[in-house]
Amino acid sequence: MMGKTISLEELKKIAQLAKLQFEEEGLTRFFQDVNEIVAHFEKLDQLELRDVSPTSHISWSQPPVHVDNPVEWKEEEKVFRHAPVVYNRYFVVPRVVEKEER
Repeated sequence: MMGKTISLEELKKIAQLAKLQFEEEGLTRFFQDVNEIVAHFEKLDQLELRDVSPTSHISWSQPPVHVDNPVEWKEEEKVFRHAPVVYNRYFVVPRVVEKEER
């Protein structure tokens, strides 16, 4: 069975309506790509999927999880040393939002 294809003239018309512009080489490559995509969808249309559940591909197994072992971080003094202002182990930054007057 011969598959459906889009003719070069149809593609030029579609490109014109979509206001797409192609060089001749680009149009030829686009023409081939579009027809390969159409052929791929025709193959998909031939599959018998009536008895296949839409969720049949979902895996119910648990994803791998890494164990979270908390570790005390002892490098904070190095970070604070590079901060312009630190107060009680917090970074002090300029106010960027003004308090709303009521």
